[in-house]
Amino acid sequence: MTIWQPDLDRFPGPRYRAIAEALAADMRDGHLRPGDRLPTHRDLAWHLKVTVGTVSRAYAEAERRGLIDGEVGRGTFIREPVPASEPAGPDPAPINLAQGHPVPGDEAALLGETLREIAAGTDLADLLRYQQHPGRAADRAAAAAWLVAGGVPAEPERVIVTAGAQHSIATILTGLTVPGDAVATEAMTYPGFKAAAQLRHLRIEGIAVDQEGLLPDAFAAACRAAPIRLLYCSPNLCNPLAGILSLERRRAIVEIARRHDVLLVEDDVYGFLIDRPPSLCELAPERVLHVTSLSKSLAPGLRVGYILAPADRLDRLMLAVRASVWMAPPLMVELVTRWIRSGAAARLAGEKRAEAMRRLELARAAFGNLCVVPPSSYHFWLPLPEGWRAGEFSAEALGRGVAVTPGSGFSVGRTPPFNGVRVCISPPETPAAVERGLKILAGLLAEEPDPLLSIV
Repeated sequence: MTIWQPDLDRFPGPRYRAIAEALAADMRDGHLRPGDRLPTHRDLAWHLKVTVGTVSRAYAEAERRGLIDGEVGRGTFIREPVPASEPAGPDPAPINLAQGHPVPGDEAALLGETLREIAAGTDLADLLRYQQHPGRAADRAAAAAWLVAGGVPAEPERVIVTAGAQHSIATILTGLTVPGDAVATEAMTYPGFKAAAQLRHLRIEGIAVDQEGLLPDAFAAACRAAPIRLLYCSPNLCNPLAGILSLERRRAIVEIARRHDVLLVEDDVYGFLIDRPPSLCELAPERVLHVTSLSKSLAPGLRVGYILAPADRLDRLMLAVRASVWMAPPLMVELVTRWIRSGAAARLAGEKRAEAMRRLELARAAFGNLCVVPPSSYHFWLPLPEGWRAGEFSAEALGRGVAVTPGSGFSVGRTPPFNGVRVCISPPETPAAVERGLKILAGLLAEEPDPLLSIV
């Protein structure tokens, strides 16, 4: 390893940039040559009296300029010089492992084909008119067929078409709660639910969870402590822990809800990725509102979702749809209905599931036994060892070019019950980008955190 100790006094500006400038200058002057191995982040930080994070940003900046290459497990090396005719590009965007986007597929090409089919039809004017609030009969029938194909018993008459799962959640809270009601959810839950509940001025009760998901005993204790209007939960691949509730727990939750007269909101947007156990709405159709959308299985830009509701709740929900958007966008709903009928929707969802499974193999290779990686999911939970705080780990990872989400973003309380980050394998365009990001995280996980990171 090269004992490189740059003189930063010659380079004004932020310390990380000064280090990168010093490295470039020493390469030009011949003090550093292609193939030379640079000091580790920690060693250089100690010599320069800066934080490890500063060195990490400096090395990331030098790599962006094409000066160095980093290899997990081997170190950081000087690259062959880039010809002067190749201008430096803009700052590369970080590898996005932070957002639960669907895995990229050929839905864009299919969109073009379907739009041409619609344009060649004779009923275009109907797509520009006001529709019934729960959706046209044909669209509700397609929605029911989609749910049944996924193992969820459904009848068209109990389906409401919405503008996505987030709109479904807001519709349920608007139609079935009043400000001041208590609503329960997992102690770590989908942030969109928290936002919708807060906007409605509802009290949110966090229910304890483990790696599998919601703990029935904790739910029962919360119901005994105070009246709860509804429980929102994700039995399949809960967000962010990616747990799958056992049938035993599902039955226990249903029994507790019946005993205390609690409505259940079952968010199943990720359910298509697994072989689902029986859904809550199958176990208790009289009190479960089943929510799903096409955002994860097809494309979020479609903005189409579904609520499968008990018959005696439909009127209130339709009023909430009317008060919010009047109707889901007819053109987008028509696209989805055609894809469901033709089998294209099932094909796209199947391809995304298969690709998610392939990408998760990369996670198993990168982390081994350090975390539980589900068989198929867009995300998994990466617990952090003692010493690392989730916010600091996320910031350090971003400095090295990888974006992940700390647990605080999902916590109902001020302090998350688990110390870790959510890692999503679906947004990057290629598996190679996923693999690079995972290797960076694995390398960071193997390091000791810089004690100065916690000093303000």
